[in-house]
Amino acid sequence: MIERFYAKNLVGFDTLDIEFEPGLVAVTGPSGAGKSVFMDSLLALFGLSDVYADLSEVVVRKSALLDLESYESDENEITLRAVKKEKIRYFLNDLTISKKRLKEMMSPLVRHISQRSNNELSSELLLELLDAMAVLEDPSYSERLEMFRTLYQSYQEKSRRLETMQSDEKRVKELIEFAEFEIKKIDEMAPKPGEDEELMAIKRKLSRKEKISEAIAKASRIFEAEDDVIEALTMIESDTVLFNEAMNMLRNEFEHAEEMIEELQEIDVERVLDRIESLAELKRRYGSIDEALAYRDEKIKELDYYRNIDHELDGLATEVETLRLALQKEAENISYSRRAAASKVEHFINGYLAQLRMPSLAFRISTKPLDRLGVDAVDIDLQGSSLETLSGGEFNRIRLALLLSKSELAGGEGVLLIDEIDANVSGDESIAIAKLLKTLSKNYQVVAISHQPHLSAAARQHFLVTKENGKSVARPLSKEERIGEISRMIAGEKGMKEAKTLAQNLLREFAK
Repeated sequence: MIERFYAKNLVGFDTLDIEFEPGLVAVTGPSGAGKSVFMDSLLALFGLSDVYADLSEVVVRKSALLDLESYESDENEITLRAVKKEKIRYFLNDLTISKKRLKEMMSPLVRHISQRSNNELSSELLLELLDAMAVLEDPSYSERLEMFRTLYQSYQEKSRRLETMQSDEKRVKELIEFAEFEIKKIDEMAPKPGEDEELMAIKRKLSRKEKISEAIAKASRIFEAEDDVIEALTMIESDTVLFNEAMNMLRNEFEHAEEMIEELQEIDVERVLDRIESLAELKRRYGSIDEALAYRDEKIKELDYYRNIDHELDGLATEVETLRLALQKEAENISYSRRAAASKVEHFINGYLAQLRMPSLAFRISTKPLDRLGVDAVDIDLQGSSLETLSGGEFNRIRLALLLSKSELAGGEGVLLIDEIDANVSGDESIAIAKLLKTLSKNYQVVAISHQPHLSAAARQHFLVTKENGKSVARPLSKEERIGEISRMIAGEKGMKEAKTLAQNLLREFAK
């Protein structure tokens, strides 16, 4: 659920700082006060609208619905932030995130129900209702669905590999020639790990060979005075052991250096330089000798694959077809269960529609090509009416009935942000919507903009958005303030005595 919402320098508002409670939250106020700006700024923090505030932030309680990946923390909350300067930047727990990734990540938790959206009436979501009812009827159905999804994933992976192999088969000769050419090119050079470093070390020694020889020749004059030093040390009765050891070590070092110089004399300098240049070209192409050798190994594997592609292709094609037949059969079994559950789901939904003063609906299940959802496509039959011909109020009431059915059948959690779902309805319909939203808020946190007194009275928390000194202000209402605001919604700005009594009655009624 949303716990806190903050915005600074938002269109019309200086500052917004709101703490939300769980359940049903109503946002009301006169037209033009800033309710839509309030909602849009909240939506923007979930990637569902544009950012207008210089700084906005929302604190959301963690949920199993969220896959936070590298954004995980030990806290029980996550913080989403949007900063608008030269450009807009988004943050999740102080780590940057793109708007697209933010929207994808938060979509399982937060849903925006605008005045006209077919999302809740899609075939996929209707199938979820049928599946939820089928599970209630037969708990083993859940395992069958999971098995089907696992099998379909395997089928997809193998089908993609089959397509790749079939594409490769058409140009396999060309691919074999290319792989052989790449392998041969590296084999002709026969690079060895670390060879470039060894050659560069030799090059450095060659460049210093003459200077080293001259330096050793000059330094070797020290040995001409060796006997004189020993004689002097003996005369002063000093120990000569350390001096002898030092001179022997020096003599060994110079001998090793002279041996190295002799070895360098035998090296073909031009050959070393050519080899260094060849390895440099190899590194420019592959990145390093190790990467070149890894590329060679990869091409050897590809070559083996291309030479055996016919045999693998036949086997994989058989495997894919076997999987397809098994999936088709299981999809038909699932379809049978869905069709059996359809009438029960219809009865369930139509119970809510009756409360909403709406006629009954029926499901139309048709067969479509096999995909991850099976072979079923579901549409709604509105007794001959199409969704496009429905009024805004009728459309919203059907969506509400489906949301409630899903909540009851499949459970669920999350946040629903709703724009005027009770617009364009009669008083009785408004009362029914308010009652059912209150029921829905047992599982979801529902934040709803409304101009109707019934939804406002049903809410657990009520925010009023008004204009004060030319600026928009949003604040939570006390019980007495709620009576005043609901009275205004009933009777208009001028109000009347009867409206206050009616507002009190509504609050008592929905508190039951």
